[in-house]
Amino acid sequence: MSFQFGRFRLGLRTIKTVIAILIILVFSHLFHRGQSAAMVAGISAIIAVRDSYTATIKASKARFIGSALGGTLATVYYFFYLLSHQNFAVQIILIPLFVLVNIVIMDGFDLHPGLVGANATLLIIGLTIPENAYVSYAINRIFDTFFGVAVATLVNSTFIHDAPKMTIKTIIRDKLNGSKQSNRTTRNSTAKKENTK
Repeated sequence: MSFQFGRFRLGLRTIKTVIAILIILVFSHLFHRGQSAAMVAGISAIIAVRDSYTATIKASKARFIGSALGGTLATVYYFFYLLSHQNFAVQIILIPLFVLVNIVIMDGFDLHPGLVGANATLLIIGLTIPENAYVSYAINRIFDTFFGVAVATLVNSTFIHDAPKMTIKTIIRDKLNGSKQSNRTTRNSTAKKENTK
């Protein structure tokens, strides 16, 4: 589904991205998470929204792992940066080195959709971290990233034709059928035991 306006196109992916950003802004406001939380979650959602459900799940998984890796490397960097009394030499050595490590690890595990997000997380956390709360700040930014990816995944699963459609009715029916099946199996095995006696 898309709308064409001359050379400009408004597609479903754009609409899903806007809806995800709207949800993130509302939740960030309601839970007093602040502008930086909305920014990180919004960037994560923009990166995670894809054309298909399968691609979204793959990108979301890579983004989750990339965020955790980027946040961990940023925390390690900042620890050494503080130990060096904020020496600029430590910054110009460790930040590029950790970007390199991030890229090599993400590439090695074939997590390419999360590569940009992993390095964005590393740079955002590493270069904007407050001096007195670097671990809690990193954990909060990783949480914000997870939230953005989760919202993108939910919005995508709602608006994409290849997403698995699970309703409460089908879940209950499957559970009931599963328990009926297990009851039949138990009765059949009990009957066989009685027949052999």
